[in-house]
Amino acid sequence: MHEVDIIERVIRNIAHEVRNPLTTVKGYAQLLSQKNEPALIVKSQHMIIEQSERIDTIFTQLYDAFTVIDDDRAECTFPEVLYTVVEESPYSKYITIERNAQFRVSLYVNRFQQCLSSIINGFNWKYFSGASLHINALKDMHCIVNISFLGVVFDSIPEDIFYYPFQCKQFFSKGTELFKVYCIAQRSAWQFTFLKEHNGFTLEIPM
Repeated sequence: MHEVDIIERVIRNIAHEVRNPLTTVKGYAQLLSQKNEPALIVKSQHMIIEQSERIDTIFTQLYDAFTVIDDDRAECTFPEVLYTVVEESPYSKYITIERNAQFRVSLYVNRFQQCLSSIINGFNWKYFSGASLHINALKDMHCIVNISFLGVVFDSIPEDIFYYPFQCKQFFSKGTELFKVYCIAQRSAWQFTFLKEHNGFTLEIPM
């Protein structure tokens, strides 16, 4: 997809997400100017503050998604580097890691762990209470990390624009987690892909 098309779609998604709280703020601001009832004034003030904070949260999450940490390449061992992230997650009991092979890879370790953490901890585990996650890593011409969800079907996610902000907020709590992974992957020269038939994602890292 052309860069201009990506920018246009990102802006459209952000505008759509911000429009709802802005409409609420506008509505209660109009009520404040028309009514002088104490209870309505308190409610209107509360709603305006709440929706303003929601807008602030949206832009904070977007800024975080765009921000890719500086990182140096380092040697790490698979699958041990996976366990480092999983064991720190509050959802580790839902995750299995396949120990099919042990190998060493040179990569941006902190960025990789941030990608994995965004997918694991960003997923809406509370809503999809029966879901689980399986991870495996293979070494061929590239290091390929497969992240597959079980017990949930991503049937409504479009494969070509899955990473756009708020595109997958039905499944990921903030709606910007996958976009963060995409931004990190782009900066690191990795390939981040959604595979609908496998109900999950892959990170392909050049050796």
